[in-house]
Amino acid sequence: MHSQSPLTNVYHIAGLDDRDRGFNRQAQVIGQGEVYRASLRYEALQINVDVVPTEEEALQRLIQVLQDRGYTQLRTQRIFQGEQYLGNQELWVEYPDPEPTEVQRISWFMRIRQFLGIR
Repeated sequence: MHSQSPLTNVYHIAGLDDRDRGFNRQAQVIGQGEVYRASLRYEALQINVDVVPTEEEALQRLIQVLQDRGYTQLRTQRIFQGEQYLGNQELWVEYPDPEPTEVQRISWFMRIRQFLGIR
């Protein structure tokens, strides 16, 4: 009896990073049996999402981690399903940016006031 080899699907993830720079990287969603995990490497950032029951949930958790770090305008596109290259056959999936919290709104307002020299 041997364990089933993992299935790895590769996605493009694109959007704006925490410094408002455009980025496009590949993320992996690895399925092993009935659990999935996602991982992404971007510059010094390495994200590994804990195992979850579905591929969609693993990808969603990866997006959530990026959004929590200030990444915006995120979207994904599956480009490999296992070893099968899909190219641009799959549609992009867009993830709405979370609503800014009251603290973030105030901090932007304060930054603008500081920039303008208003106290």
